[in-house]
Amino acid sequence: MTLTFGTRLVVCHYFLLVVTFAVTCGCGSEEPSRGAVQGRVTVGGQPLPRGRILFLPQVPPGPAVSALIQDGAYALPAREGPLVGQNRVEVEGELNLGFALDDEQAFAQRQGAPLPPNPIPPQFNRQSTLTTDIKVGENAYDVTIPAIQP
Repeated sequence: MTLTFGTRLVVCHYFLLVVTFAVTCGCGSEEPSRGAVQGRVTVGGQPLPRGRILFLPQVPPGPAVSALIQDGAYALPAREGPLVGQNRVEVEGELNLGFALDDEQAFAQRQGAPLPPNPIPPQFNRQSTLTTDIKVGENAYDVTIPAIQP
């Protein structure tokens, strides 16, 4: 069977298309490297009863991850951990409302009463300048927050 020039050109075109598709679709692409991290969070020398710690990768920006803080301790395994590299860290304390945050009926019964103060000062949460360098493997990162002045 003899292929004409046009047929060979079409076959070559489809071959290049398949190769290009395979390369651009991420064949062999890797997930970004992550590290395991664990630590303690204290406020005024006492373990933070409940809250969250967030790791926000800086360069390149990527997905943030968070861990539940329970009795001052938190841990993230490598598969769920922060991206390797510099991460900004935020700590959020749980407000003690006496009911679930999404309980609209209980919230309405408060009739506009002020919320309790945030147990974490702004410089340790949304305005945080805390950073840590996450490496492949195990990492430890403790956060010490001074006592909140009334």
